[in-house]
This record gives sequence, structure tokens and C-alpha cells, in this order.
Amino acid sequence: MTNTVETTSDRAVIYRAATVLHDGLQEATGMLVRDGQVAEVGDAAALATQHGDAQVVDFGDATITPGLIDGHIHAIWGVALARGANLANCTSLDEVKDALRAEAERVGADEWVFGYGFEPHLLGDAPVTNDFIHDAVGAERPVYITLFDAHSALLSGAALAACQVTESATFIDGGGFTERPDADERQLTGAARLTGHVLEWIALDHVQRHVPRIPVAEQADTLYNNLSEMAHTGLVGGYTPDLQNPDTFAVLEAIEADRELPVRIRISPWCTPEMSAEEVDALADMKQHRGRRWEVEGVKLFIDGTIDGGTAWLEEPDAFGEGTRGFWHDPEQYARNLRRLNELGVPTITHAIGDRGVRFVAETIANLPNNGTRHRIDHLELVADEVIEFIGEHDISVCVQPNHCTLFMHADGTDTWSKRLGEPRNKQGWKTRSYLEHGITEALASDWPVAPFDPRTIIADAQLRHPHDRNTPPIHPEQALTASEALTGYTESVPASVGRSGAALRVGEPADFTVWARNPLETPASELADVAIVATAIDGTLVFNDHC
Repeated sequence: MTNTVETTSDRAVIYRAATVLHDGLQEATGMLVRDGQVAEVGDAAALATQHGDAQVVDFGDATITPGLIDGHIHAIWGVALARGANLANCTSLDEVKDALRAEAERVGADEWVFGYGFEPHLLGDAPVTNDFIHDAVGAERPVYITLFDAHSALLSGAALAACQVTESATFIDGGGFTERPDADERQLTGAARLTGHVLEWIALDHVQRHVPRIPVAEQADTLYNNLSEMAHTGLVGGYTPDLQNPDTFAVLEAIEADRELPVRIRISPWCTPEMSAEEVDALADMKQHRGRRWEVEGVKLFIDGTIDGGTAWLEEPDAFGEGTRGFWHDPEQYARNLRRLNELGVPTITHAIGDRGVRFVAETIANLPNNGTRHRIDHLELVADEVIEFIGEHDISVCVQPNHCTLFMHADGTDTWSKRLGEPRNKQGWKTRSYLEHGITEALASDWPVAPFDPRTIIADAQLRHPHDRNTPPIHPEQALTASEALTGYTESVPASVGRSGAALRVGEPADFTVWARNPLETPASELADVAIVATAIDGTLVFNDHC
């Protein structure tokens, strides 16, 4: 059931629940909302007496918390990334092939076949090639699979030909089009030498220019439906660190022509190594783009890629001799761009996964003139303890994804991440507790579609250090968060990480909130994912309401 409660200046609304967690997760039972803002929080009965003209919405035994915000989610671009067959839950290569065959049959003989979420560890020790795609649907069928990390794709031979990829190449960001390791031994020539594995953004941009685009109207409907599902899981906002979909503004405007976005979206376009100084300055001017519940603010940069793909910037090479440099041939150019954005007052986030990359970014941010502009480091999968201490000393915020650890790492070390790093480095990642111990503002996120967006599962996994629905050994249990720490990471810490206020249900803040059937601070983490979300609200208006 979905209802809307409108609030106006002459009609306030009192939201009542068994518990209202507000302003640092203090407890109350009622919240007065006027003009879309929190006007007062306290005892529900007293508020009703003091404001007799206010409408009362009673959620009974439920718990109201600040609205959940995903600190790093590719909400719009994900419409294209999460396209076709969902391969994320496949546990064998045979399951992947079956899923591709089913998708090929579903779309028809003349259409491209898409898939997403494929994990290379299903190939065992074999190299990443498109052989299994050809086994499944034939080499003549154009197939495009986005790998689980979203930094790479796997294309069939026909897709490579359609994208005009005929030979291997390496680009400035360390990615490119890869060759088969046995190409010389088999005396392969031309496109036959290629694996179909496309790594990192320059190469991906090249092929995506040739991939059939989804019509704007279809994208708008898909995005709206996705955001509605997100609202049903408790999300009221998502920080979207990309403007990669060329149809982004058209899609958002198409939705707002006759609907409201069910989730707020904050978009940060990319600053990439090939950009000129003028193009960097132009990023700052993009903040003029906004709608009713979306806006462009900030800029995202990359210092490296992924450990699984061999493009993270590591202090020492990985087991395959890769990971020796970042995305920028001249790292000082990254520093110059960051200094310029800081000078323009533009808050930034930087994708940094390898320990050398995180160190470089932290040192660069620490050397910026302090003008009040906030800069954040995202992912930080592998970080030395002294660098975490340094980040804390310089008041640099971070954003991490706890379920990347729980979903993609295996306690037995058979995952690609662990194999790449080898012992003892594969025991030193995902230090979520260490950041808090050093006083660092730590936002939490899903990075969807890299991982599922349901915040309840991520808040649970952050506490358990293993998937909430699997009884597997915890990974680095000493890095577990408490329930209140994880909830704060999904609320107040998200805007704080980029220099904003809000998301704590303090008086004067927007009345963005999530209503839980049970108190998430008192629910065992193993049960949290099953707690129903009763409602979500933006500016005091219920955008999702399942309360009867």
C-alpha cells in the first residue's frame, strides 16, 4: 500500500512510533514536521497536546530512524550496467552458460545478449576469455557481459567486431584490450588473438559507443522502478559518483515531467586523466544542473582500478606482477587537478583501492590549503595501518562497502582478490573498525550494481563480517561495527563525509526518515535483513508507505 502525506505551512504532521531515533540516535516517541523540516522531537503525547491542529500519523510499534542514504551507488548508470542476465548469483560456469542461453532466447535471435555480475573466480585457474560465451551461444552472437567490479567487461567475438576492436591495446589508465596468453603458441592473428576482456574506462568507453543504447523512455521507467525498490528497502538518498550515462539529464527530466523521484540523487561527474584544465574547470560549473530531488555536486576522480583486475596501485606488485602504477602516468597531474577543484570549492571523492594509491591520495589531500572544502577517499580495500592513522590526523573522510568484503572474499582464500594479493597481504583488507577508532568519518555504501543495494543487508554484514544469510566464517571479525555505528554510517556520516549537514533528524533538518517494523539497534544482525520497512519519507512526505 502506498500513500502520500502532504505537509504544508498551515498543517503540521506529528509522526509517532514506539521509538524515534534522532540527533545522534537519541530516543523519543514523536516528531513534528512542518514545511518539510523537523520542527520538534520529543514525547508524542506532549507534541499532540501542544500542537492540537497537527495531523497525527501513528506507526505503532515501529521505529523511525534518519533516512538511509547510500554513500556510493551508481543509480542511473546502473540501468545500463545491470542489463540482461543477472550472473551474480551463479555458482558455476555451467550456471552462467545456462543463464546466457536463457537470455539469448528471451531477447530473440537478432538482438545483443547482455549480462552482468560475472565473477572471474568461476573460471578457476583459466585465463579470463570469452570461450565460455562462445560455448553457450556461439561466437557469431554479440554478447556484452559487465563483470562484477564494473571496471571491466567480457565481449564475444561478434561484439568485438561490432565495436571495431581488432587488436590489443593499452591505455593511459592501465586498461585496454587484452590478448590471449597462448596467442603466439597457437599462431593466432588479428582479432582471434583477443580474449574479449576489456579493462577500465577508456577501453570501456570505446566499446560502449557501439553498443545499442536503451531508449530514454525505457531508461526512465527502469530507473523509476529501481528507485522505488530502493525506497522499499529504506533508502531515501543515494550519492551517485558518475555522470557516465549520456542520457542522464534526459532520463531524470523524463521522470520529473510526471512523477517524483522516490529517492534523492546527488551526482558527481568524473575527472579523468585525459581532461584539459578547461574541462576540469567546467566540472565545477555543472552544479547548476538540478531538479526537484536530484542535483549535480562535487567531482569524482580515480587514482587506480581494482585489485581483481590487476589495475589497483599497490606498494608491491600482485602475484601476477601487476598493480605497479595508478591511472595517471603523471600522478602530479592528479594532484594539480585536485588542487584546482579545492580552489574552486568543489568537494571531491577519489576512488582508491590499492595501498599505494590510498597513501598517495591521502598525502595529496593533506597538502591542500584548508578552505573548508571536504574531500573523501572511497573503497580503501587495502590500507596500511599508519596510513589510516594519517587519514585520521588530517580529518579526511572515507566511504567503504562492507559487503564487498563479505560477498566477494572467501575465508579459504579462493577468491580472485585474495589470490592476487597472496599472503599475508590478503589478510590486511577491509578495516572498517580501524577508521572509526581513529576518529574518521566513515560513510557506508553498496556501490550497486557491483553489489546489492539493500542497506539492511549491508548494515547486517558490517556487524557480522560474513554474509547475513550464510553461516560462513567471519572475515577479520575484529573489524566488525556495532549496530549504531553501522546505522550512523548509512545516515549522518554520508553527508558529513562530503561536508554537508543533515540526515540526523535534528530540528531544522529535512524530514527524511525511514520507518522500520523493528528497532534496528535491538535486532540481531542475522535477522536484520528480514525486518520490514514500513515507510520512507522525503521532506516529510511519505514516498513509500506500507503501514495500514
